[in-house]
Amino acid sequence: MHFVISWDIQAEGEAWKNANDTLKKCLSGYSWVKSLTTLYIVKIHNEEAYDSIKESLKEVARTASITIHFVVTPIMYGGRYDGWLPEKMWPLIRERAQDDE
Repeated sequence: MHFVISWDIQAEGEAWKNANDTLKKCLSGYSWVKSLTTLYIVKIHNEEAYDSIKESLKEVARTASITIHFVVTPIMYGGRYDGWLPEKMWPLIRERAQDDE
């Protein structure tokens, strides 16, 4: 199972980098791939992990001194992505989107 998250940080330079790094720390310990600038496909093993990550991200956004917005998809099981990305990205995406059997 996996979900997709994307965020928007309304800052530039060092402030943007610091906020982005803090948000990425919320994904620490999970297998993820960044397919676009701030779009991540995150593999999880249970709903509790999903809820924990969402709450961590909300806390970062809520307490930041700059504006941070993010959107998460519902948990997905399997699935196939399509688009225009570098060829080496597709195996990384499939690795996160495949269900463990």
